Amino acid sequence: MAAEIAVARYCNRYPDLTIGPQKGGADLVIAGKKVDVKTTTMNPGYLQASLKKRMSDADIYLLVTNNFPHFTIQGGAFNHQLLNKTSIRDTGFGNKYTLEQFQLCSLKELFKKNVKHF
Repeated sequence: MAAEIAVARYCNRYPDLTIGPQKGGADLVIAGKKVDVKTTTMNPGYLQASLKKRMSDADIYLLVTNNFPHFTIQGGAFNHQLLNKTSIRDTGFGNKYTLEQFQLCSLKELFKKNVKHF
């Protein structure tokens, strides 16, 4: 939840603060795009998604590294970049859609529209 709040604050948006389990879906909507925020304590880290994710769940996936209380938005990927057969890897916890941090796009590349800080 903290990474989602950090991204929302950076983009001048409000996160979905619904309490309780959520099935699929995005954490935020930014510039008309559904955004799913993923977080890791590893830096560099992996942007990962379950093999159950569908293209319609989110348009963009963002990776945030967490060194509490500091959060850094590392970049992200469009759904078609992350959710494809060529990105399936096992990094020790079973197969997942996986991109390494160096493979991610910048926020400017992901959000072409005028969004605060971009």
